[in-house]
Amino acid sequence: MGTPEISRKRVLVLLIFTLLYAGGETVSLASNALVKYKYAVDLVLETLFSPDTLPTSGFRIEAVTRINVVWENSRSQHEKLIQLQVEEVKLLNVSEQNENRNSFKDTNSESLLGPTIMAALNKPVIFHWNSGKIEALYGSAEERGLPLNLKRGLVSLFQLQQSSGTITEVDVSGNCRVTYEMENNQVIKIKDLLSCGKTQLGFDASNQVLGVQWQPTCKGLYSLENGVIKTAVIEEGHIFKLNLQTTIGAKITSRQQLHYMTSELQPKAFYGESLQETLHNLGIFTPLSMTGVLEKIPCKNCTLANDYLKSLHKKNNLQDLSQISAAKVFLAFVQLLREAKKIEILNFLKKAADNEISFLIDSATAAQTESSLSALSEYLDFTKEKQSSQVKTFLYAAAFSSHPSKELLNTLLAKLQSKIASRELEETTVSVIGAVIGKMCLRNLCKFQEVGIAKKVILEGLNAAKEEADVKMYLLALKNARLPETIPLLLQYTKGQTNSVTSIAVAALQRFPSAYITQEVKKQMNRIFHQSRNRYGTAVRMAALDVILNNQLSPMELKNIILSMREMESELSKYTVAKLQNIRHSDHHQASKVIKELLRDRLIYNYNHMSRFGCSSSSSGYLAVTTDAISSYNMDLLFGDTGILQKSLTDFFILTQGNQLHATQVSIEAQGLDSFFKESPAQDDDDDDDDDEITASMSVILFDVQFPPTVFFQGYSDLMEKLWSVTEEPTSIIKGSILLIDHLQSFMLQSGLVANAEFQGGLGIDVSGIIELSLWSQKCKTNIRSRGALVINSVIKVDTTFAQAGVKSNSEATAALDFVSSVKFLDSPILICLQLLNGPYQSREKVTIYKSLQEHVVFSKRKKRTRTFQGAELPLHQANSEMCKKMFAE
Repeated sequence: MGTPEISRKRVLVLLIFTLLYAGGETVSLASNALVKYKYAVDLVLETLFSPDTLPTSGFRIEAVTRINVVWENSRSQHEKLIQLQVEEVKLLNVSEQNENRNSFKDTNSESLLGPTIMAALNKPVIFHWNSGKIEALYGSAEERGLPLNLKRGLVSLFQLQQSSGTITEVDVSGNCRVTYEMENNQVIKIKDLLSCGKTQLGFDASNQVLGVQWQPTCKGLYSLENGVIKTAVIEEGHIFKLNLQTTIGAKITSRQQLHYMTSELQPKAFYGESLQETLHNLGIFTPLSMTGVLEKIPCKNCTLANDYLKSLHKKNNLQDLSQISAAKVFLAFVQLLREAKKIEILNFLKKAADNEISFLIDSATAAQTESSLSALSEYLDFTKEKQSSQVKTFLYAAAFSSHPSKELLNTLLAKLQSKIASRELEETTVSVIGAVIGKMCLRNLCKFQEVGIAKKVILEGLNAAKEEADVKMYLLALKNARLPETIPLLLQYTKGQTNSVTSIAVAALQRFPSAYITQEVKKQMNRIFHQSRNRYGTAVRMAALDVILNNQLSPMELKNIILSMREMESELSKYTVAKLQNIRHSDHHQASKVIKELLRDRLIYNYNHMSRFGCSSSSSGYLAVTTDAISSYNMDLLFGDTGILQKSLTDFFILTQGNQLHATQVSIEAQGLDSFFKESPAQDDDDDDDDDEITASMSVILFDVQFPPTVFFQGYSDLMEKLWSVTEEPTSIIKGSILLIDHLQSFMLQSGLVANAEFQGGLGIDVSGIIELSLWSQKCKTNIRSRGALVINSVIKVDTTFAQAGVKSNSEATAALDFVSSVKFLDSPILICLQLLNGPYQSREKVTIYKSLQEHVVFSKRKKRTRTFQGAELPLHQANSEMCKKMFAE
């Protein structure tokens, strides 16, 4: 028996060895062993629409895998070259089914896969394994496509660490962050799929209200024995949901399973002294990327765009774009144009009839391929007046692009730098360039050279502008771009400018999130509202008040607003009270709590401060509320002292998952009309506006894009001319097809199979205005009619040359909204009634889950539902309701 000192040393050595072994053991493979594993890949797709009533779809791939060491580093037994070979490949049902529902019952796996794929799968690959980490992958020069991706997925299973912690690994998914957790002889491997670089192709929306949720998970469980993998199970899930309607989408579940079968001892079979010599002797020396390669599967039996267009001539589906049939045609044609060549698209445009050219331009712009944009650039001549309507169609479609590209921006810049036929087209082009810049920056593409050039064009144009019209044109572009770095510049244009310029600059600041509204901006907005240094028009003060209320309203700011109302014009003070009360009763406005707290103070909340007289108002409410989205409206009305409407502002918003889309804003502004209705010169008040000329204009924001304002009339003679020429025929304001939702995502599953998720939403919209005027009875009625149809299609699928499984979803809805304004001039005060009429509409949903083998459908199930909603008149505010009752009673 040894001395106590020697015993203590032995215990210490054993303890150190145990700790090192427990914390640092690596995955191992004996150099003289040939190990066989049973390998399986299960793929399952299920719907989100009605998962309990619809079956799943998918398939299973089984194989036997052999691995053996072909080289080992003489200085480190943990560094090896391992050969992997796949054998006995089979295709099976993913789950147990009745014989009559067994898709593979009468099929042969080899005939399904084909001799080429089967031979490619049987070719061995070699991976460089170093302490459980895969350093490199090698194979024959012919390795490519699906067989290689499947082998990459299998090889990735052998990448494993046996110490807890988070590291970065490169495998079939790309360069990903992976976390390991140890539990006895088991290892848990969790991969953050959102961290993987360059593993997916496609595009998404710049505004996530119109985007898609992707929720990926990946977790693996390994059991080991003496460093040898006994079982490995990796399960990943991918859920895709449309934010607007989460029943549109699907879930993909993929499971890889590796089970130890046998191990045979054999003499060490090293094929060289060095790694490179071994690869050369084996004839396998081509280095291959471990990351899977996404390859597009060519379309089979696809309709040619030309043939599809010919069929449209017979069906005549393009007359009313607000119908579901037209929206369906639009989506289908955009898909076909994405496969078409430039010469084909150019021929479509040149040969198009007058009633279909706008539809073709909308479709080609929405396709947004290099071919389609090049064809449009060649076809559209911005210098020719006769093409103005077609150019305007293109500009509107470009503005609504959900993911504009640098090619689109280049096309717009090239047209701007050449001659443009009219001032209106120039203003629209500049405004659209601003919108494209803003959307690209939202998608983190601001560093593109093209974006930098476009910014420079806008800023230099603004700096060089001498005429007020040019200043306003470039400010509108900055309003669309919403670049935080331009806030100081916009702030300068709120100082010492005319009311019309200041109004645009303040309106641009309104569109920035609260995080960008600095104290300097707040101070200037307070100066404008309180007229501390200059006098401003009521419409400008109205916009400044909105910035103050919507951006961290302080109790002191609120108190100053309330105390100043006694000094304001009656209508502006009435509007301010209505705005505060409207926010106070709101459930979601950030200033609601501040207003409620301060109005508990009776020195502030009393008759003297809060009782204001006038017709001006502010109201808000909900158009629709679902589990996924809220559609709301705000309506602000500011009248003059004679009862004439000076400014109306109607906003519609869509909110989902904390994101907001400014769907529509219609702003109508009038100046100088009070002079028609003043009873005597003594009634004249100081005019805040800098322009006494009689004018009326309308400004529109549609899907976050501001367009140049439309002037109804400018000057007394222009007003009288248009009054006498008024007809009761509708005047088109906006009409077209918009690719509102456009999401394409291709990504690699852990198994090496490629999955695709595609969502497209086509909106056909028709907005028109009708004016009915009777000079005899002194009545006027205007109706802004909005009609639309929205069709959303989604396909989530795994598509291979031998088998396909997928879920198709479809949603269709129509909508109608009328904003009616009735005015009676006969009496004093003037009677005005506003109505917001939401027409009846219907929505339909349909989902199909399917599986096919070599393009032959072997399984398909469908479910659908239809819902009908009644129309209604939306309540505005009490004063409006009373005026409407009085007008209609008379």
